[in-house]
Amino acid sequence: MYSWLQTSLQQLSQRAMTHSLHHALLLKGAKGIGKTEFAEQLGQFLLCANRVTNAYTAGAKSDLVPCGHCQSCLLLTAGNHPDLYEIRSDKQIGVDAIREAIKKLSGSAQLSGAKVLIIHDAHTMTESSANALLKTLEEPTNNTFLLLLSHQSERLLPTILSRCEKVALPSPTLQGCHNWLSEQGYSNVDDAMLRLYSASPLELIEHLKSPPKVSYNEVVENIGYLSVGTLNAAALATKWQDEATTIVQWLQIWLVDQLKTGPHNIDARWEMQKACISANEQLRNPGVNKSLVLVNVLQSIAQRP
Repeated sequence: MYSWLQTSLQQLSQRAMTHSLHHALLLKGAKGIGKTEFAEQLGQFLLCANRVTNAYTAGAKSDLVPCGHCQSCLLLTAGNHPDLYEIRSDKQIGVDAIREAIKKLSGSAQLSGAKVLIIHDAHTMTESSANALLKTLEEPTNNTFLLLLSHQSERLLPTILSRCEKVALPSPTLQGCHNWLSEQGYSNVDDAMLRLYSASPLELIEHLKSPPKVSYNEVVENIGYLSVGTLNAAALATKWQDEATTIVQWLQIWLVDQLKTGPHNIDARWEMQKACISANEQLRNPGVNKSLVLVNVLQSIAQRP
């Protein structure tokens, strides 16, 4: 388990051992911190028939871990445990997927142990699918656990939120992210990339494997040209639209740097920050005109040097 999530995993595992773990957990946190791995390891622990204490270093505190050898653990390793159910969707989680999972959960566990349902990106549930889940959240069958994962928990229905225990999973510190990257063989990460993605290290790894077409330094340079009128906001927006989300986040980093480096029109900078926040929200919507979103942000910079 990732070092920044280890404490949270142990706390929940300890509660499972004392039968004080809530049956419905909303595991929320930034995208790219390892929520999937966290939920799957917690699920394995809940399903394990012979949980053990692993003293991984002499004199150090021990960890509660799955045994890795019981029938349940072996089936999980093989990827076909009959009492573990997962729901994933690239777009939206529909009501049929939820109803099918509920049907599976309604019976007895096939291995006479726990049953676990993991719902990835739970915020993508439609209203119908969320409502279909409510009864199971309220009255689960015996020894059943539902793990809902989300990096946008504010999009979940209040009725879902009220029935789950919220578990806020932490991101690593900037130094913790740097140390982890070094262990993965990425010791020379661009400072701007580290600042942008340090809270989402798995996302950062993906960006390092497939870096953006534009660099942070290039963005800063072009902002300068934009501010003095030698570049056009629409032209830049068209050029950068494929990296729109990254560009907006880099603009937010630039704004913070501007506020730190000397006297500025504070009100204007905050208006620009609001424009960036609005742009981030708009860019979450599929089919949005990314070029138009960027134009609005870049024009706010051009108008307020």
